[in-house]
Amino acid sequence: MNSFLQLEELTKLQKLLRDESTAFLHLVRKVTQNFSNEQHFSVCSVLTIMLRDDLLTREERIVALFILLHLSPLGPELTNDEQEQEQEQNQNKKNPQSSPVVLPPFLPVLLNIAQNNQKFNETQFEALFVTIGLKDPNSDLFKLRPNQIGVNNIERLKKYFPESSKLNLQAIFTKFSQIESKIPLVNKMGIGCSISDPEKGKESKKNVEDFIQYQLNNDEFKPSFVRPSPSILQILDNELIWIDYEDETLLPIWDQTITNVQPNNDQFKNLMKKAFTSQLSQLEQQQIILRLENEPKLLEESGITPNNFQGLVEKNPIISFEILKRFSEDEEKINIYLESFIKTNVTLHSMEVINKLSGARKKLNKDFLNRFVSNCISSCGEISDKYVQGRHVRLVCAFIRSLMNNSQLDVKNMFSELQRFCVKFSRIREASNLFRLIKNQMK
Repeated sequence: MNSFLQLEELTKLQKLLRDESTAFLHLVRKVTQNFSNEQHFSVCSVLTIMLRDDLLTREERIVALFILLHLSPLGPELTNDEQEQEQEQNQNKKNPQSSPVVLPPFLPVLLNIAQNNQKFNETQFEALFVTIGLKDPNSDLFKLRPNQIGVNNIERLKKYFPESSKLNLQAIFTKFSQIESKIPLVNKMGIGCSISDPEKGKESKKNVEDFIQYQLNNDEFKPSFVRPSPSILQILDNELIWIDYEDETLLPIWDQTITNVQPNNDQFKNLMKKAFTSQLSQLEQQQIILRLENEPKLLEESGITPNNFQGLVEKNPIISFEILKRFSEDEEKINIYLESFIKTNVTLHSMEVINKLSGARKKLNKDFLNRFVSNCISSCGEISDKYVQGRHVRLVCAFIRSLMNNSQLDVKNMFSELQRFCVKFSRIREASNLFRLIKNQMK
């Protein structure tokens, strides 16, 4: 018997699980309409897997539990008291042709869920729901629709299950184990009745039982893979010398390069991808810089573009400076990346990168530098907080002073703008000192 459903049958089962507009008892009719008696085991198997692997929503779990309750109900052999069981045993002795006891195979799943009444709210709700279903399959609770009971509304469930009608789960577990222990091991394993006797000519019952027990204990019920044994090649005389070789004139040649670890380009790409969005550790930054120094062509595989370059500047300014330094030989390419500084807001890291680049490069593009300094000056006036504004002004003054010391900034072309900036923030000592330095250079 196949314990799994086809795709079309799984779709039907999913629709039933998501049906919140039908009362629980009416769902029973839909289950019997969509699935035959032979498919009930398959339905329960799939539902058990879904419940175990947490593949259902809370509402769907309640519907799945109800279907399991309907298809795996408690039989009288598990709910009768000792006196009723004794009467039933006496009746079976008088009528040996009566039907054997059949245990619902998925009942332990429901009993385990019913025992989780001391855990957090969600499992406690499911435990109470299952307990009600085991105690009274025709409870008024099941006349409601799934969306009416309210998931995790334990107080509402308790109305349908008074404290006086508690179910003795431990007693049911004990009875289940007692009945299960009487079932032969062969039946529990689902082994067929017909087997081949391992020893021909000895067809005794004991031999057959011993053979089955041996296979059960050694887990030998597996498909046998029939394959031809490999053929043995003919052994030649000149091959025998290698069995015991003693010629010391021929020494092995060692491959010295086998221990050389080749750089992993994927690791470099992953580090660069990470550098655009988060700050790297000092060790990771050194790894990238070292790889770029040894293999400059890796820059083409780094995934860097003018659009994502500013993210690298803000998160890892040291790496962005190293990349710009390697673009210095290509005037057109470095101007494209420098243009990205003009299109974004001025920050401490952007000024830090340009400042380092001005010290490492002979001459920066004058037009770019004038526009970037103008953006730095304008950014000071856009800050409303006096403390933050003062701090930013000091950084801009230090940045302009460094450009002047590196002979990068043409003060004559920007004198008017620099003068207005220094006068506007003359209350800040760094701005006053910068103004005196500018006047001295203009003389």
